[in-house]
Amino acid sequence: MIKKLLFGIAFSVALFSCNTTTKKNPVTDTEVATTFIRAVLDNDFTTAEKYLLKDETNQQYFESFKHQYQTQSEAELAKYKAADIIINEIKSESDSVHLVDYTNTYKKESKNNLKLKWANGQWLIDIKYTLEPKQ
Repeated sequence: MIKKLLFGIAFSVALFSCNTTTKKNPVTDTEVATTFIRAVLDNDFTTAEKYLLKDETNQQYFESFKHQYQTQSEAELAKYKAADIIINEIKSESDSVHLVDYTNTYKKESKNNLKLKWANGQWLIDIKYTLEPKQ
């Protein structure tokens, strides 16, 4: 009887432990870029901000972009959310700076660039590169 009870408990523990889903944090430049882009497309700026290089200019650009993005219609936001990410190219400028050229399936004609910087042991998005006019 005790063996059956212990077996039942062990089986239940094993069954429930296999059923838990853990979300893996992005580590590589590609993972961070796609996580950031997906969060923006999904209108999840809390997640996107986790991967933002923290400086005053980036924060200001990010807040301005977030406000502008969120003023779009529900239909437009739904189209972005349904879009897939297309990574066209990842260029390494140096060991600590990578550039990601991407678009999405909703606005294919719109080419975008992200600059990732290696800082504090992780890849972070430097949004200044994307939003400031190119010299």
